[in-house]
Amino acid sequence: MAQGTQQTSWDRPKFTIDCVLANVNGQLEADGCVLERIEGGHQCGHKLTTPDHLTAGDFVKVQLWLEGEEAFIDIRLAEVKRVHTHWITVEVIVVSPNDRMRLKRFIDALAAMHIKEPALIDHLLIRA
Repeated sequence: MAQGTQQTSWDRPKFTIDCVLANVNGQLEADGCVLERIEGGHQCGHKLTTPDHLTAGDFVKVQLWLEGEEAFIDIRLAEVKRVHTHWITVEVIVVSPNDRMRLKRFIDALAAMHIKEPALIDHLLIRA
């Protein structure tokens, strides 16, 4: 198979999930949308698509927004583990140490306010 025709690639995922953290009870849950990278000539952009274009094993990029934060958590690489109707489960593979710490602090603060155990940050359930 020629490299240019691959559905996804770990170094440059075809899909980006843009989402907002919605819930941290036991696991991270987010609401968002799936964007497909389109390339044409000298321009590159994204178009809105549906979760059914994703399959388990696909690599994606995730932009996770946190309430009250001006910059998103840049999950540079995540692997789709499951797609069921409009829910996508991803495993976080690559995120910068700074973004990982920002996310951990945010989740720990929420857990402390609600006297709960902090959610694990290596998996994310996204409704798109």
